Parts: sequence; C-alpha cells; structure tokens
Amino acid sequence: MKNPQQFFKAQTNQVINKSTESFGQFKQFLFAPNLLTFVISVVVGNSFGATVKELVNTVSGVLAFVHLWFFSKSHVMNYTFITKPFGAFFNSLITMIFIAFIVFYTIKFINDTLIVNSVDKWGYNQAHADALKLQQQNEKTIALQHQILEQLKKRNDQ
Repeated sequence: MKNPQQFFKAQTNQVINKSTESFGQFKQFLFAPNLLTFVISVVVGNSFGATVKELVNTVSGVLAFVHLWFFSKSHVMNYTFITKPFGAFFNSLITMIFIAFIVFYTIKFINDTLIVNSVDKWGYNQAHADALKLQQQNEKTIALQHQILEQLKKRNDQ
C-alpha cells in the first residue's frame, strides 16, 4: 500500500457505484409495469371480492327476511337480517372506493415524481401515444389543407 488515501478513495467510489447500481436495479424492479399491475390487481381484486361477498350476504339477508315474513306464523320482523349485511356491504363498498382512490393517486405520484421517462411510466401505452401523435398530425394536415383552399379561393376570385 503505497498511498492509503488513494486506496480508501478508490474503495469508497467502488462501494458508492455498486450501491447506486443496486439501488437503480431495485427501483427498476419495484416500478416494473408487470409488478405494479400484479400488486394493483391483487389489492383492488381483494377489495372487490370482499364487496361482492357482502353484496351476496345482503341479498341472502333480504331473502331470509322475506322468507320469515311470508312463511313464519308469528311474522316476527327481524330487521337484523337486512341491516347488518347492508351495513357490512356499505362499509366494504366505501373501503373498495377508498383503496382504488389511494392506488390511483399513489401511481399518479410515482409517475409524476419518481419516473422521468414517459415510456417507463406505469400505464404508458405506446399504441395510444402513437394514435395521439397521428391525430395531431392529421389536425395539422387538415389546417394546412384549409389554408391552401383559402389561398386557392383568393386566387380564383382575383
């Protein structure tokens, strides 16, 4: 070891470069479109499944209430068959909407602040982007055609 400062500096730079590279790979893995799609599908799907389950419980509660009302001799009005499942369904529905809201704004935050390249953004659709560009080009072409037609009309009028 001739110069310990240079050796230490080289080792430090090597560690920083490797950690930066590893962080970049982790960031790429974390924000990979397939991974985000999977995570969002699981979270929202689970929430949606719970809402459907509570809806089925609400319908079965209504059916149980109607069955007891029509076929029971005492005609006891037990509204808990309806109110409990409906309350659980409403709670599950609000939870699902809240989860969808949070997921949407989380993805929006990630796309707006953490991902610079628009192609890497989650939800980026190349075909849609190409269609928008084509539409803009068509609008420009139509505008130029109108200008040409106006110029031709002016020449014909003279």
